[in-house]
Amino acid sequence: MLETALTLHRAYGVPYIPGSALKGLASRYAHLYLEGEAWRRDLARFHQGEAQAGLFGTTEEQGLVVFWDALPLPGKWKLHPDILNPHHPDYYGSGEAPPADWDSPVPVPFLSATGTFLLALSPAPGVSPEEAGPWLRAAWRILAWALREEGVGAKTSSGYGRIALEEPASQGEKPLAPGPSPVLQDLLTRARALSYREVPRFLASQAEAILGLSVEEAQALRRALEERGFLRNPQDLKRWRKEHPGLEGVLAKLGLSA
Repeated sequence: MLETALTLHRAYGVPYIPGSALKGLASRYAHLYLEGEAWRRDLARFHQGEAQAGLFGTTEEQGLVVFWDALPLPGKWKLHPDILNPHHPDYYGSGEAPPADWDSPVPVPFLSATGTFLLALSPAPGVSPEEAGPWLRAAWRILAWALREEGVGAKTSSGYGRIALEEPASQGEKPLAPGPSPVLQDLLTRARALSYREVPRFLASQAEAILGLSVEEAQALRRALEERGFLRNPQDLKRWRKEHPGLEGVLAKLGLSA
């Protein structure tokens, strides 16, 4: 075996990204960076928050979204000769010998892949598109963040594996209705993981993004929060205005004038 840094498809012989890797990457990113206990996970105790369990599943029940293997588009990928070249093998190995100018480097050749890969998500079997819709949008947003900031595959600590998602090209299908803007998607994803006590801090920290929404998008965010049982108590809204002076404009944007 010569190549251990590439995952090659058993049938097609091309480099690909397993769906399990994409799913694990998204789950880890949500656990580390999204707000709210609903996104936390404890693998040692097989415990997951509500959002983690709903999106990614548990050992007892499948998640609402399927992460498919990402295959490269024909003619749009390449393999490149690459190299690792540690200059001080004794220092990096045992750590007993200090690095010196007379050390001999030990080049290690390997292959790396670049190209355009097709990523796909779908509702899990038995889950309706309507039920899975919000979760699919949340999964895309989390996956986009994780691929851009963390990367997937080998040597991500050295900058490999970074991917930027692009809109799919039309292939003769009926165009989909325009979805939420990236800013609104971001807010909706964060809102789904909030607990009640975190709502005022969320609104205050995301004030600039909320104030920049269109009227329709602001109402969509309000509906999402109200569906979680938030923003319905006038006494809480009054208290939040006193505790967070900058919150008045955000609540007005959401149609919650004093």
